[in-house]
Amino acid sequence: MTASTKADVAAFLRDHISKRTRTPPEQISGSTVLVDTGLESIDAVLISGHVEDAFGIEVEPSLMFEFQTLDEVADAVFALIRAR
Repeated sequence: MTASTKADVAAFLRDHISKRTRTPPEQISGSTVLVDTGLESIDAVLISGHVEDAFGIEVEPSLMFEFQTLDEVADAVFALIRAR
């Protein structure tokens, strides 16, 4: 998958977080604190794997907790994509 913008990354993350936490995607905004969706460590591990497969980068699952909101995580992932 090609992420041409941070919005692409945010949409990808929103979709996967929604599926893992069973939170409707429309309830996950850029300012949503991810742990407030019920995101747990196992979810972060699995989502990180999807990010790695989709974008060809390495992502530590802890990134989902180091950066709290969807926008912050998307920024960090997009920076990794651009740096490769």
